[in-house]
Amino acid sequence: MWKLKQTLLEDLFEASNKYYPDEFMCFLSGNKKTKTIEEIVFLPNNSGNNFASIWEGVIPLDDTILGSVHSHPTGRASPSSADKHFFLKYELNLIISLSENKIGFFDNTGKQIDVEIL
Repeated sequence: MWKLKQTLLEDLFEASNKYYPDEFMCFLSGNKKTKTIEEIVFLPNNSGNNFASIWEGVIPLDDTILGSVHSHPTGRASPSSADKHFFLKYELNLIISLSENKIGFFDNTGKQIDVEIL
C-alpha cells in the first residue's frame, strides 16, 4: 500500500485551492521500494476550467517520479476517460475534488486504490 504524509496531502489541497477555479496539476516523487510518497514536484503546466496539461519534455527522467496529481475544481474525485488514458504512464494517480473536499487515489488502470495517510 502506498503511504502519504498528511502534511503533503494538505499541501496538495492548498495548491489546488490557489488554482481555483482552474484545474491544477503536479507530480509526486518518492521511494518505489517502500511505496512512500516523499515530495510534490511542481512543473510548468497549462490549466483552465476543464483541463490541466503539461509538456512531457519537462518531466524528470528518473525513477523517483511515482505519479500524477490533478484537481477537479467542481467535479468528482473520479477519473474521466482522458484521465484514465494519462494514468497509464504512472503507478499512482490522485484526483482532488474541491467541491467534494476529498481525494481519489488510482492505479495506472484507473482502478481506485487505498493509500495510507501518515
